[in-house]
Amino acid sequence: MHHTQTAVAPASRQLRSFGAIRVLMIGLVALLAACAAPATPPRPKLTLAWVTKSLGNPVFDHGYRGAQQKALELSRDGPYEVELITVGPIAADAVEQTRVLDDLIARRVDGIAVSCNDPTACSDPIDRAVAAGIPVMTWDSDAPESDRFTFLSIDNYAAGRKAAELLIQAIGPTGAVAIITGVPGGLNLEQRVSGFRDVIAGYPEITIVAEVATNEDISRGVQGVEDVMQAHPELRGWFFAGMWPLFADRGAMPLWEQATRSGRLKTVSFDTLPLQLELVRDGYLTALIGQKYWGWGYDSIQILYDKVTERRQFPPFIDTGMDIVTARNVEAMLRAWETNDFQTPLPPP
Repeated sequence: MHHTQTAVAPASRQLRSFGAIRVLMIGLVALLAACAAPATPPRPKLTLAWVTKSLGNPVFDHGYRGAQQKALELSRDGPYEVELITVGPIAADAVEQTRVLDDLIARRVDGIAVSCNDPTACSDPIDRAVAAGIPVMTWDSDAPESDRFTFLSIDNYAAGRKAAELLIQAIGPTGAVAIITGVPGGLNLEQRVSGFRDVIAGYPEITIVAEVATNEDISRGVQGVEDVMQAHPELRGWFFAGMWPLFADRGAMPLWEQATRSGRLKTVSFDTLPLQLELVRDGYLTALIGQKYWGWGYDSIQILYDKVTERRQFPPFIDTGMDIVTARNVEAMLRAWETNDFQTPLPPP
């Protein structure tokens, strides 16, 4: 038995050596093949810019998240890596916004979507971008005389008219009312106020006693509301063309709150953010006119992408439609925010 085992051992070692060499050769062939294989080229990149009126206005936050989501989806599902740049002036300032746009032109971004502080000031940088081969669209607030290729928004004039109708339903055909607006010259705000005024003009016993410009600043909005309340204790109604003063803490506008709780004062406001929905539910606001905040970002980035990659044509104005919220359907809108489902139609207001 001992001699038999000694005779077999060298053959076993030879087989093991052959196997090791074979494995090594296979590994070398695989390594050489891998080295010879061409490297996967990086995907082409698209840089799209989403520009707000200001970085300090919370009304743009949901649109920002929508823009991020769409950029992620396009990168995941399409042939391009989509880089999103979200920028804007610190405060609502037309001159500073022009600088922001010129910086994007210098960076050679592939497309720009902007909400304009001032239609005139916004036009020149938009035209410079288009001349440089960068397509530009507007959202929320337009620069209609510019070379932008489309405008994504609600119909602001029609929404202002609707606000007046809702306020008249609440206060009747007589009384003093006042208006809060944002940056003077902002086209979307001017159109809202114009629509509101045109309807009120048909009611000779309703008087607009004040129009306060907040420059989209919360503290200025609060001060403006309280100053008007003090000067006009007989006031019956407010139209807030934006929600700036409502971002302040409860108790910041005691004269407005006291008159509202008494039932004498009614307020119709733009926007349907959760803060305002709670004020409707608690009886401080009569009605709200809502915009498509998520779509400001989500839809505009898709539109830009299609314009850049496919040269798709769009109409000059894309009407997103508006939401009307009152105490009758406020809970449904609160649920929409909780579930991020803004596709399900609201119950009648």
